Amino acid sequence: MTSTVHCTGADFCEEISGAVDTSFNRFYQGAPPSRRVHSTRRFELLADMSPLTVGHLLLLPRKHYLSFAQVLVEHPEETEELLDRVIRIYRETFREPLVMEHGSSQGQHSHACITHAHLHLLPIDGHAVDELMTADGLRYQDLSSIHDLASAPWPTSAYFLRLYRGTCRVYLPTAGQRRQYLRSVAGATLSIEDPEWDYAVVMRKDDLRRTMHMVEHWSAQLSHSTSPGG
Repeated sequence: MTSTVHCTGADFCEEISGAVDTSFNRFYQGAPPSRRVHSTRRFELLADMSPLTVGHLLLLPRKHYLSFAQVLVEHPEETEELLDRVIRIYRETFREPLVMEHGSSQGQHSHACITHAHLHLLPIDGHAVDELMTADGLRYQDLSSIHDLASAPWPTSAYFLRLYRGTCRVYLPTAGQRRQYLRSVAGATLSIEDPEWDYAVVMRKDDLRRTMHMVEHWSAQLSHSTSPGG
């Protein structure tokens, strides 16, 4: 079993716990009142507070983990089944999603400020992202499925996950990546100028509001849908 770390002051944890004084509430001031798309006993699906584009969503565990590799060690079937349902409804509403994650590990001090595991879902071309990351000199390993993230070394290692059209790839970070590297790569595919992909630089509030309008029916559908054969 993986060990979780205590989460103090992390925005995701405070927001999930129902705190009122959160970054989201301060920035959006009730319009919309929430960015929650769907909730289960173990997971939250949220709109990204500073979206790169319409349809930028986050899937995260309610319990505190540093990576989805750690989540998959403890809850593999539930994680994969929910992600499959989310991808299917995402495809119907937006387009084929690219799923990305910066998996962190304890003691990591570079690459990104990831204190609570979350997957990014974006309506962008995964192959374009592959070209940028390989051009940056990153080595990668193809996995048979996201289920393989539960195997060593991933639950205790930093990694960049790319899941697109059923293919799963893990890139190996080096010391050369900037912070928010995956946001910068995704932003480049969307022709967002540097540093406007930075979540602290541009909020794109209208994109979040439009996203929430487009997914307002999702929770009911996700609550009643099942994966093939399930």
